[in-house]
Amino acid sequence: MRTAGEIFTASMGLMDELDREGRAESRDTGEYAVRTPGIVNMMVAEFRILDGEHGSFTGVETMDDPVLRIPDAYALGVMEYGLAANLLADENPALAGFFQQRYEELRNIFFSRRRAGGDEKIEDLYGGIEYGQFGRW
Repeated sequence: MRTAGEIFTASMGLMDELDREGRAESRDTGEYAVRTPGIVNMMVAEFRILDGEHGSFTGVETMDDPVLRIPDAYALGVMEYGLAANLLADENPALAGFFQQRYEELRNIFFSRRRAGGDEKIEDLYGGIEYGQFGRW
């Protein structure tokens, strides 16, 4: 389980905002840090909707709070692009657009590879054509 701070650090790396020691939180990134929990909560809500969950959830309030019910691969492989896009929307729209495109692409790949609902058998409505048993035209 990843924290909001880990997603924030990954985003600052993408945005080239890490300081000389590799730290994400600095005087220059203070505004970004304040906005991060709200944006992370928005992306968690989006994830839950896309995953078919519609109930309430516990969001993050600080950078040290864990991002609950989100796989690590999604938290650090997808969400940092969404966070970077939202943080840069006013400041650098072109770069924000790139990060948003990448976020949507990775999000769509992630959800397209998840298993669908149950393991129930699918009824064959077109019986008789599966093994080359076509009728003569």
